[in-house]
Amino acid sequence: MNAHGALTDTDVAIVGAGPAGSALALQLAREGVRVLLLDRAAFPRAKPCGDCLSAEATRVLDRLGLSSAIEAAGPARLDGWRIIAPDGSSFSALFRDMACADPRVASALALPRQQLDHILLEAARAAGAEVRTRATVTAVETGAAPHIVARTDSGVLRFRARIVIGADGLRSLVARRTGVIRRAPRRRKFSLTAHISGATMPDALGEMHVSPGMCAGLAPVGAGTFNLTVVADSDRYARAVARDPAAFFRFALRRFPMLPERLAHAKLDDEPLFDGARGPLRGGAHASGLLASGPFDVPTRRTFGDGFALLGDAAGYFDPFTGQGVYQALRGAELLAPALLNALASPAAAFRHLDAYAAAQRRLTRPARVLQRVVDTVLRYPAFTDLAIRRLAAAPAAANALLAATADVRAPVSLLSPAVVLSFALPVQWRPAP
Repeated sequence: MNAHGALTDTDVAIVGAGPAGSALALQLAREGVRVLLLDRAAFPRAKPCGDCLSAEATRVLDRLGLSSAIEAAGPARLDGWRIIAPDGSSFSALFRDMACADPRVASALALPRQQLDHILLEAARAAGAEVRTRATVTAVETGAAPHIVARTDSGVLRFRARIVIGADGLRSLVARRTGVIRRAPRRRKFSLTAHISGATMPDALGEMHVSPGMCAGLAPVGAGTFNLTVVADSDRYARAVARDPAAFFRFALRRFPMLPERLAHAKLDDEPLFDGARGPLRGGAHASGLLASGPFDVPTRRTFGDGFALLGDAAGYFDPFTGQGVYQALRGAELLAPALLNALASPAAAFRHLDAYAAAQRRLTRPARVLQRVVDTVLRYPAFTDLAIRRLAAAPAAANALLAATADVRAPVSLLSPAVVLSFALPVQWRPAP
């Protein structure tokens, strides 16, 4: 321990104890590396997120040895997803159709980030990582002598590390202090998330409802709880949500024709989410029950430098629609851990090892971001959205391929196979949501 300015040495200091930081700390600590894991929050803590993991994330959690702990938390299991267009047409796809007999990806896990992140953090602690929560990092120095300064309840603490890892999310202090943020967000979005009870869904599919300028996700996340998240265009709606988040949430839910049926008996904080003919969310009383996040378009020029590396959302992120953030955080930690072990063992070759991580990180995220941008472009135009969803409803091969790509089970390039392209091009008929 240190207090009031005395330096403490460690091998790797990780800023941010979300899935990326905790998964990395877990792997390094198991290899005997001295790891310091810091986060400004006290865990367990609420986190704005859709709470639904892509199917491939289950295999990563299994490799990390966390399957039993996750199952003990009572997650929901989603059989697939249904996407509902502005005109009410829809398509759905099932994970079992792409699982290739692997039960780990025949469904997808969904549980609140409050639980998931706490499980990962405690696993890192049990493996031997030094964990400090309620520690707000105020200064980061990289280069020849990396160190960080953190403010805690017991005072200002200073830590010297061989490498500093920024796993501190969209507004990463490490990314900002190392000057790797490429530009300000161009495609600005924000999200509002609520955990509700009593939603009525026709099956075990998660649902994504689309409307001009926004979308809403609804999915069970275990123990009778549902995640309801609205993602909206900041350029259109930032002022409205800043004035009254609950009023905007009430307005947004009315934009999706199928949601009133799903939410007719839903409750937030034990009060009806809908209030008769007046619509959802009475008054502004529920603003405290909403969790906000955004913007999401935060690109970086590079993901490592002299004495530091970036991981998870801190390494750059675009859009939450496809729900791949947690998988990319966990898989990114798997890619970074061996690179750090090699860099620590061979300091003279550290740059080469971290460069190999950066290349692997690009291979992981770049195709997904291209797909995210294509989806985002289609969703900007309601007529295109209606047409695309109608075509996918009539083209099961294309719908399954799209779900497999967004579930990280297959590479996005699989969407360009002749069979998928031809099935998508077939004539279509309108199909309403169930």
